[in-house]
Amino acid sequence: MPSISTRCILLASLALLGACSNHSPSAPAPDGDEAYQRLMKLAGDVESRGDRGTAATLYQRAAEQPGAGFEAWQRLGQARLESGNIQGAEAAYQKAVALEPDNPVALLGLGTAQLRLGYPERAQPLLESAARQLPNDAQAFARLGAAEAQLGNVTAMQKAFATARRLAPNDLDARSNLALAYALNGDTGNALREIAGIDRAPTAQLRHQRNALLVQVLAGAQGKPASVQLDGTSATQRQALIAEAQRIAAIGDPAERARALGLSAGR
Repeated sequence: MPSISTRCILLASLALLGACSNHSPSAPAPDGDEAYQRLMKLAGDVESRGDRGTAATLYQRAAEQPGAGFEAWQRLGQARLESGNIQGAEAAYQKAVALEPDNPVALLGLGTAQLRLGYPERAQPLLESAARQLPNDAQAFARLGAAEAQLGNVTAMQKAFATARRLAPNDLDARSNLALAYALNGDTGNALREIAGIDRAPTAQLRHQRNALLVQVLAGAQGKPASVQLDGTSATQRQALIAEAQRIAAIGDPAERARALGLSAGR
């Protein structure tokens, strides 16, 4: 199993990581329930100040009120996901999906939670449905690409990441994901063009630099891993990252390489 440091070589969108899209729920809050309304407002105020743990507690109380419906469970799922309670988020989103089975926000949230819990086979159909209903949401396609990567579906992975890149042309995660997809599919030229300069971009984070390193290693003779900037990384750590990248590059089957990246990415 890869070490904690090597797991940082990742498909950036798998940093799945993040919270759900800031979509507004489709269902209005129940009318006439003062306790529900008060709790939802208080939870929203607390959440806007960044205290998602307390917000989740308040959304939980709101969801327990008579007449509470989709909005409470969806917001509870989002708050739990953002506060790191992934299993709790999955449970809340399952309640939301039970109430509105085709709601793309709930499907995206549930798929994200299940992906982070290590169930890409469950997440993929949910994320595919969410992306189909949210054709302008780069995050939905990025997470779908992450699920496809973990399942070893390299063609579908590249298609999803290409859509995310088109929808978010300035996003470094989208660029590095697509570059990795190209590299995994043997399209070295496009991979190197896509990753060029990412490691030195003003907004680059270490995950982008590590992705750039992996692309350069996957590029083989055309790659220049020694040229990649890795901020705050010792020579020993750099060599460990290169060794892990070389291990992945040596895997002959593209699907297995994609799965290896997916295993490295979970956090």
